[in-house]
Amino acid sequence: MPETQVRKWGVLYNADALTLDDMLRFSARADDAGADSIWTAEAWRDAFVPLAAMAGVTKRVRVGTGIAQMARPPVLTALSALSMAEYSGGRFVLGVGTAPRDWNKNWHGFDVPRPVARIREYMECIRAVWTASPTMPANYAGEYYNIKDYVPFLTPTVPEVPVYLAGVNPRMIQLAGSRADGLILGPLNSVPYLKDTVHPSLKKGMDQGSRGNCEVCLTRICAVDRDPAHARALARHAIAFYSLLPYYDVVLTPLGFGPQTQLIRGAFSRRDSLAMFNAVTDDMVAALAFAGTKDDIRNQARQFDGLVDTIILYSPYFGVGLDDTRANHTEMLEIFAA
Repeated sequence: MPETQVRKWGVLYNADALTLDDMLRFSARADDAGADSIWTAEAWRDAFVPLAAMAGVTKRVRVGTGIAQMARPPVLTALSALSMAEYSGGRFVLGVGTAPRDWNKNWHGFDVPRPVARIREYMECIRAVWTASPTMPANYAGEYYNIKDYVPFLTPTVPEVPVYLAGVNPRMIQLAGSRADGLILGPLNSVPYLKDTVHPSLKKGMDQGSRGNCEVCLTRICAVDRDPAHARALARHAIAFYSLLPYYDVVLTPLGFGPQTQLIRGAFSRRDSLAMFNAVTDDMVAALAFAGTKDDIRNQARQFDGLVDTIILYSPYFGVGLDDTRANHTEMLEIFAA
């Protein structure tokens, strides 16, 4: 559980406009700046290949998928994780998550009406694969996944990897507490949400589980600029995008942002991006993102002291051009630099 202040910070890549060369350059700079971790989203690229390249240009930071989607079969995810753990010298963290239901239905051809039950089996399957040896096959029988006599041909050099689970709603967070080594919170979050939803749910799961400590990783939209108004404008892009996902209502509705959320979703249905951004109010930016100068963001981060273990900085990307993205990443690395 978190101590009295935020001890660690990281950066999430792979969803924005950066090129792969940019990602390698910035991840090496994050390593030098004292970041604890770098992560890859499964967005415009897959999560594993860019992360492997980033692991090759860094020496110290943990490297994690933030997150690898459940659409990938569990055996292949387990093997990719072992490869990453070996290549990174044991620095790899496997972050997994369900992804939005519509993405699975429309893009991957399967439905997830019971995401908590399915991702629980997914993690159990992955860990079952890691127990297999050339002389001891792995078997798993579940409602969603079955493995029969899986035999690796070699014994892996790193036999097990930390598994972190992405969670937004209480039952998923509870599952992270009981079955995962860490919890990755989605990009829309707030202090009341952490106090009223995250920590009670996490404690309930940890009380029921047996894995011990569960690291709380807060993915936080971060827009930094000498002009605070420009930073807030960038943050609106990310808030508008994530407000489209219904499961973030657990964050948005208690804060009184239901009307704004409906305006954003209505604008998206018309494919009116400008109206989406304009529907994001200053109150939403203040509650849901880091936005402002570097000093502003250092002060804003203090509200999470004692509530999270790691802050993962996430540059806005929806409708944000390459120049703004590069500038934002440059400034982000200076916020908490050692």
